[in-house]
Amino acid sequence: MNFIQTIEGWITRERIRILCILIVPALLLFDLIQIWSNAAMFGRFPYGHDFVAFWSAARLAVEGQPGAVYEPSIYFAMQEELILRGGVLPWFYPPTFLAALMPLGFFGFPAAWVIFSGVGIGGLALAARPFLKGQDRIGWALLLGAPVMGLTLVQGQNGAIVAALMLGAFAARAAGRTWLAAVLIAALTIKPHLAILIPVALLAARDWRLIWRAGLVTLIFLAAPCAVFGTQSWTLAFQHLSKTGWIFAERETLVQMVTIYAGGRLMGLPAEFATALQVVSAGLAVIFVWRLWRDPRVPGELKLAGLLMAALLVPPYGFRYDMVVTLAATLLIAGQAQRQGWMPGERLCLAALWLLPLVLPNIADASNLPAGFALLLLGLWSVRRRVSDLP
Repeated sequence: MNFIQTIEGWITRERIRILCILIVPALLLFDLIQIWSNAAMFGRFPYGHDFVAFWSAARLAVEGQPGAVYEPSIYFAMQEELILRGGVLPWFYPPTFLAALMPLGFFGFPAAWVIFSGVGIGGLALAARPFLKGQDRIGWALLLGAPVMGLTLVQGQNGAIVAALMLGAFAARAAGRTWLAAVLIAALTIKPHLAILIPVALLAARDWRLIWRAGLVTLIFLAAPCAVFGTQSWTLAFQHLSKTGWIFAERETLVQMVTIYAGGRLMGLPAEFATALQVVSAGLAVIFVWRLWRDPRVPGELKLAGLLMAALLVPPYGFRYDMVVTLAATLLIAGQAQRQGWMPGERLCLAALWLLPLVLPNIADASNLPAGFALLLLGLWSVRRRVSDLP
């Protein structure tokens, strides 16, 4: 028995079940203890560190000041009343996301975090149901008990919502519900840089009906913020983008990211060279998805796994909480393995994809290497192995 087989021997159903039960509660408990150990913070609501920015924006929108998200004197002042650690967060998101968040501004911060998190978890569970149907409960445990789910909850981020929209769109497509798929794809305008490969996949599949329907609904979604916030909402958003690049150059931010651009900057490469590497990464992702979705031999779930695995290879900015998308891909590959048999070393690869997002910033900080990008490549290789094994 070689070394890999020895390690894989430790990956048993019982150990997986225990990890799935413990990890998310442990992360929530650790964050609570870390915050409340500071006497000045004791008793304050301990979760949703990034959600502070979302809730503050929603409250400003409810108060009739959506443009104030671009006014530091107003937006940051509201955040400072809630922030528990770190600094204030600029608004990076398009008006479509602000419009979606707006109803949360009617609630207090803790209640809004609970609703936001519940929508993410519930939406992901609903979207994953067609893919996990017929499997035992270990698939659900791996989905809802993954470290990246705990990280998303603690930070109050939208990774689960984005993954739910992606999974739901292609589940609807597979069921022939094209208009629903179009709506869910259009909803990804809340975080469009993670959906860039979807048009590539649909063009490769020659799914013209979904393409034009998704295009139509997307135009409606893009116009909706103008009706809610005024026609200047998109102008302000684009003007603001050029003023926020500084935060993505900070080391504390770079170690949280999983792109080759961030990895290159950590290695000390000039921004121009890191950008060139990112262009190469994006190009390879486009080619990979195009070829995958053009291949009639590849089953739909494996095509979707490849698309999800490649999603974070395209944009220069992608964080570990966005890896709920790769978590979904990991479980799709695991489903293929359960039905068709495990390949050598595959359990170890998928275990790494499932577990390592927990410690990616620590590895990147200690090594100055693109640990997150390496994990994305491992995921892509896992898909490629499956495709190569097809008859």
